[in-house]
Amino acid sequence: MTTLVVASSQHGSTREIAERIAKVLRVNKGVTTVVEHPKDAPKWLATVDAVVVALPIYRDALDKAGKAFLDTHRAELADKSLFILASGAAPSINPRLQATIDSYGPRDTAYLRGALTEEKLGFLDKLSIKLVKGQYGDFRNWEAIEAWGKSLSDRGAH
Repeated sequence: MTTLVVASSQHGSTREIAERIAKVLRVNKGVTTVVEHPKDAPKWLATVDAVVVALPIYRDALDKAGKAFLDTHRAELADKSLFILASGAAPSINPRLQATIDSYGPRDTAYLRGALTEEKLGFLDKLSIKLVKGQYGDFRNWEAIEAWGKSLSDRGAH
């Protein structure tokens, strides 16, 4: 059995989280994993039992590529053990976004903070962060990320 980890990421932080989850499943739980970008993930859907979708939140919206994957493959994902991880720089997820995530019918969801590195952002992103008085930094809690990854095998990620 294989678990597909779909990693949508604009600047790499969420991809690193997805890769860590895949590694935890592989090393600690013996799960075969494949990590793919949303555009490359569909080719795996017929061969996997579980799907973990990791997508970032930008400007109070779910990443377009990750959300498009969830929207386009909703019927196929309904037959899989689906888990969704959202990451962002904010301390908590907007309830509206959580409701959107929940609408896909995942077995479990998590909101884990990501990283916001000034050097990787363009002018408009920097301006947006300045306007909302946001902070730069690496907010990832690797212990929490690994704990969530380990828990997935008990709930259908094989």
